[in-house]
This record gives sequence, structure tokens and C-alpha cells, in this order.
Amino acid sequence: MPMSFPETWTNPRDGSSLRLIPAGPFLMGSTQDEIEAAMRMHKDGPAFALLHETPQFEAWRPAFYISIYAVTNLQFARFLSAARPSTRRLESWVERLEHIALPTRTDRSIRIDPGFDRHPVPNVTWFGAQAYCRWAGLRLPSEMEWEKAARGTDGRIFPWGDDWRPQALRWHEHRPSEETTAPVDAFPDGRSPYGLFQMAGNVEEWCGDWYRPEVYRRYAQGDLRPPSRGRGRVVRGGTCMRHTPLEFRCAMRRTSPPALINILYTGIRCACDAALVLES
Repeated sequence: MPMSFPETWTNPRDGSSLRLIPAGPFLMGSTQDEIEAAMRMHKDGPAFALLHETPQFEAWRPAFYISIYAVTNLQFARFLSAARPSTRRLESWVERLEHIALPTRTDRSIRIDPGFDRHPVPNVTWFGAQAYCRWAGLRLPSEMEWEKAARGTDGRIFPWGDDWRPQALRWHEHRPSEETTAPVDAFPDGRSPYGLFQMAGNVEEWCGDWYRPEVYRRYAQGDLRPPSRGRGRVVRGGTCMRHTPLEFRCAMRRTSPPALINILYTGIRCACDAALVLES
């Protein structure tokens, strides 16, 4: 008899709401026609490493959970309060704290800029994302998990469907001049098939995997083992500062050194194995 998992689960450690992504197959990557269509979305299309998304293949994934929202400034501040990292450790976790003020001699509390507690924490390194997930008892999603959660099983181009919808996400052209990110529960019309918010736009998100340009060729042959090394770690999603529609496609792949931020506004979305929920 197959195991039955709840559709949603709240992690008691950090309060994250996670959604079940059921076991089963999905389409990962892009076809050659989709690559050519992506190139036509912007004059700089050919400059992107779009062939790293090929070939498209079908992959089966076991059930897992992934956060409905990205980790917020409030959640990350609570993590910092519990972890109490040294200055050196904090510098390895965050490139720059944007809306979180650390304790001072006169104020021993961690403060968040008014109105930004529900915004996603930005500028986190891969090591910082890993540290947060360990504290929360969760983990980073794999690249395959992230893409399945973003596009569902029908191979859609964007989380909301196949057509570009500029009002469905926080991006360069839909951003007030005085702000960068938006609250993590904004843009409900841009949710993925599983009801996940902002899998495109706002902040990009770390995956657990090493980045290998050619790895899809191996995956397409049925060997789904993640790379054991690579050119940095995988980053997915597209940030509020990006201005090209092709950058917000579910299949878009990027890489960043794990200890540095060459992509500003990189944040965290946590995941966990379905068995963890049954054990909790």
C-alpha cells in the first residue's frame, strides 16, 4: 500500500510552510525549439548558456517537500540570533545584510527594517543557505526537485504557464524605484502548479547541486546521479533586478561560487525528504 503524505506541512523549527511534490515523472530541460524561442525573447538571447538546458528528458523523482515561500528576513534573523556566528563566519554566510541590523553595544537585539520582515533574505552564499537549512532541520532542493516544483509535470515554460506575464512576478520592469524585493507572498498569479510563490523573480535560489554544463546529456541516458564536482553551485529562478523574460523560465540554469555572490539577490528555499514529515 503506497504511503500517504499530507499535502502541506509546517516545519516546527523555523515555521516554514512546505508543500508536497508527489512522486512521479516530469519533463526537465528544454527542446531545441524552446531554446530558439528563448533566444527570440531578447536581443541578448544568444549570449546566455541556453544549450546547458539540453537535451530535454523525462525524470522520475520520489516524493519530497519544498517551501511555499522563500526564507524571509525575519526567519533568517531568528537563525542568526540562535547561531550567534562570529564576524568571520557571518561573512562566509552573507555577502551583505540588506535589511537586518546586527546587535550593537547599545542595542543587543537583531533588528529588521520596518516593512521588510516578510521580504526574502537576499545576498546569502551557498554556505549560508546550507547553514540555515541545517539549523531548520531541512536541506536545499536538488536542481531536479527545484525544476519539478517550478514547472510541474507538463513542461511549462514559466511557473504560471507558457506565455510571458510581466505582472506575475517582481522583476526589473515591475519594481518600484524605492524597493527591490517584494513580500514572499506577493504575486499569487505567478504561483507554480503546486502553489509555490515566486519560483520566478524576487530572489534567485540556491540548489544543493554542483553545476555541470553538460550533465543533462548523462541524465537523458538515465543516470540521474548529481555531479560530484563542478563550476560552482546551481542557482535558479531569476531576481528582481533581471530584465529579460528568458531569464525567468523554469529551465534557466545559472551558477555561482558557493562562497561568493556573483548573483546579487540570491536567497533560500528549503526542502526535505517526504519521510522526514512522516517521522515528525
